[in-house]
Amino acid sequence: MDKKTECDLVQDLLLSYADKVLNAKSQKLVEKHLIECEKCQQKLREIQKDMERNEENQKAQIDYLKRVRRKNTIKSVLMASILVMILVVGGFVSWYVYQFSVMTGLAKKAEKQFESENFYIEQMVTLGFEEDGIEVQKTWFKDGKYKVVRVYEKDGEVFEKLETCYGNIRANPKEFYLIEEEEKKVRKEKSLPYVVDKYSFSGISNPIWLSNQPHYRRLRLGAPFYTKISTDHEQIGRKYYVLELDDTKLWVDMDTGLPIMRFGGSLVIEYYAGTKIPKRKAECIGEYHYEFETVTNEDVEMPDLEGYEVEEFDYEEYVSGLLKE
Repeated sequence: MDKKTECDLVQDLLLSYADKVLNAKSQKLVEKHLIECEKCQQKLREIQKDMERNEENQKAQIDYLKRVRRKNTIKSVLMASILVMILVVGGFVSWYVYQFSVMTGLAKKAEKQFESENFYIEQMVTLGFEEDGIEVQKTWFKDGKYKVVRVYEKDGEVFEKLETCYGNIRANPKEFYLIEEEEKKVRKEKSLPYVVDKYSFSGISNPIWLSNQPHYRRLRLGAPFYTKISTDHEQIGRKYYVLELDDTKLWVDMDTGLPIMRFGGSLVIEYYAGTKIPKRKAECIGEYHYEFETVTNEDVEMPDLEGYEVEEFDYEEYVSGLLKE
């Protein structure tokens, strides 16, 4: 891992480190990195100062309210202030509760769908302009075993095969095989226990989740503040939710909580030759399709790899090496 990538990883963990909620291995990685990195030390100090300021602000607000309540001479002003506060806070709480309940409901419904041990998922993403084709990822999952195929398609025909991945989330240790069929190469990877589970394949890429990983599977309490929620029915003929975050819009099925379509998140621009003047632009568009209880054993059975060049990679050893440095 190069220095920049290691700093990015550690900085992503600093808030949890300051809150003292990291597991022992992650905490050791952060502490070892902090000894050597002044930049991340400074980032940690900033986070700690922000936390202290927040605590001081909360204490100051509480002290202020206590002083106000002691002043009987301004009871009428206080009562008016409290009334206004109730109206404002009440409106805010109602809005927040609605937003959070919608997002919580969708998250629970989506997770409920993937309690199944048998599902098939297609994720189709435009590469840019119509003539560029689309990237299609197909996932078969049955009783812990999975196969993931990624290809480029155009006009319904495959014009480039990217890779095929086989694995078993119940294997100990967890391993998966990344197969490049045309080049007859296999990358055999041993992952950390929490890196792959069946929710990793769900396609739930919306602002509700911190991550699809099980140790992070919880709602962001702040999600309602930066996510706009509305309803529509045009795309599939029945009502669904539309979640908007920055430049990304996600259509989510009301009944299942599963994504139907995603718009935005990346932009492809074609310029006039020899200039920086945009000729046309295309937003990324993703579509999702799900089937449950349709996958067979043959769909997830890994083929014979005789004659393939095999490369092995142990992610756990890689992380342990970083800890020892």
